[in-house]
Amino acid sequence: MRDPQALAEYLRRRSPLTSIVSYPDRGLWGDNRYPGNSSGYLLIDLCATFAPRAVLDPMEGGGTSRDVCADLGIAYQGFDLHSGVDSLHDEIGSGYDLIFWHPPYHDMKIYSDDPRDLSRAGSLAAFGAMLRAGYWRFFECLAPGGRLAILIGDLRRRGHYEPLTADVARLDRHHLAGIIVKAQHNVSSNRSNMAARSCRSFTRR
Repeated sequence: MRDPQALAEYLRRRSPLTSIVSYPDRGLWGDNRYPGNSSGYLLIDLCATFAPRAVLDPMEGGGTSRDVCADLGIAYQGFDLHSGVDSLHDEIGSGYDLIFWHPPYHDMKIYSDDPRDLSRAGSLAAFGAMLRAGYWRFFECLAPGGRLAILIGDLRRRGHYEPLTADVARLDRHHLAGIIVKAQHNVSSNRSNMAARSCRSFTRR
């Protein structure tokens, strides 16, 4: 465990999960050199809120989810193309209480040369098709009552705005359970030094 005392103190003083969250410090979990690595505190808050017995991260990247679940003592499975697993097609198990999915934001950052990589989808339409396929694949891996949390940000480039967060919300309105806006620190956007990402939560009833 990275810092059990600090984790226990955070869990003791954390506020209930709300529709807007901010984590200026990403914490000690995962490889902070990995591009796009999210804060471990978001997953800690999701786990503290929903109390999952088993967690899946189908695109675990720098390993933040793996480290968080190890420190919380939660059963975990994590996969990534970099470790040889294509979670959209390979066997990844089922019966998860929480799936945390942090996909690429189209081609904002190219993660590999693998054509199965979502950041290599090409057009936005092709990316959207892969996003939909991933959503339904992972949704079917949930246990009854399980939650699929998708963290994604919008694209702003060359004066054009692509609302990827809205696209994710439209994937399955019937099972959409909540939207959490996550303030993004130490990045730039068109108008400020803080951009927002959104975490969409879907529940399998």
